[in-house]
Amino acid sequence: MVNSEKPALPTLWLDTSVVIKLTKIDQGEKLQEIEVQRCTRLKNLVHDLVRAGKLLCPESDHEEEYIARRLDDDVHRMFSALSLGISMIHRKGIEDIQVFTGMDAYVKGSHTIDLPSSTYFRYDPVEKLEETLERPFYITVGLAKSSELLQRSAVAKAEIERQWEELRQQLVAEGRTYEVQLAKEQRGYINGMLELVRKAEMNLRSGELNFWDYMGAFGALIYRNYWQSIGGVPPDWEGVHKFFCSPYFAELPLPYVSCRLLAELLTGNEPIRSGDPMDAELLSVALPVAHYVLTDHRMKLRIEKLGLDRKFQTEVYSMSSIEGLFERLEELS
Repeated sequence: MVNSEKPALPTLWLDTSVVIKLTKIDQGEKLQEIEVQRCTRLKNLVHDLVRAGKLLCPESDHEEEYIARRLDDDVHRMFSALSLGISMIHRKGIEDIQVFTGMDAYVKGSHTIDLPSSTYFRYDPVEKLEETLERPFYITVGLAKSSELLQRSAVAKAEIERQWEELRQQLVAEGRTYEVQLAKEQRGYINGMLELVRKAEMNLRSGELNFWDYMGAFGALIYRNYWQSIGGVPPDWEGVHKFFCSPYFAELPLPYVSCRLLAELLTGNEPIRSGDPMDAELLSVALPVAHYVLTDHRMKLRIEKLGLDRKFQTEVYSMSSIEGLFERLEELS
């Protein structure tokens, strides 16, 4: 059993597309009148509640979705204005913390895995908000826009989107079921890591190891070293593999959500849209920690179909059902 704690203050997670719309409206761009009304009301509510110390609206890894795109600096400023600089740990760091905690529980034979809200933040977000509200200004920092990193990111994103839709079409044609794909997604974590380690070791022996090979294998090697440091048995990759194939890993919030959403995407009848795979990754962080999640309509339906909202006791809304979110937020006023 996994106990994932939410912050002491009600917490709202906003989809990147929502904040982009808020930014476009702020820049005077034309949107449908109903969208303008809803977005303006949402922005005002969040702005006032956060500044009253009654709501958290943290930024996650959203910047990976909008960096180097039109209005990226303005979108960053909008996120900063809504969050007042409260941000979460990068999802990879959250994943590491969850895996380390799961490994500890596995080795000790514990029946529960406790994940405090600090799993998701480098500081107590409530205390941080209180401190920020006492200051005349706050500072936020965006991702460095290295031309090489941006180019690699753009190329990788386009290729991933193409491959995901091709794979979905192939799996649907084969009659792949959600249950079968879910099992493959769960095993994919350890299999993918071991493949990166194998590639790095092969390139090291041939004298062709580069920075990206090293970074690819780095996470897996840290997991192995941690496993050994806590007395995991067997002490090498065999033991790490056993952990990643156990319920101790499968029930951790991040893989629990992402594996299910990705399996649903790949076996569904709807084409995979740009951003869907990334949304699945971001929601794997959002659902366990937030009290309220505002995402797109299709993803909302997937979350409800899979019972992920009930699993983590999170209320999920889309723009078409946002009146329910407005009611919740107004109750906090």
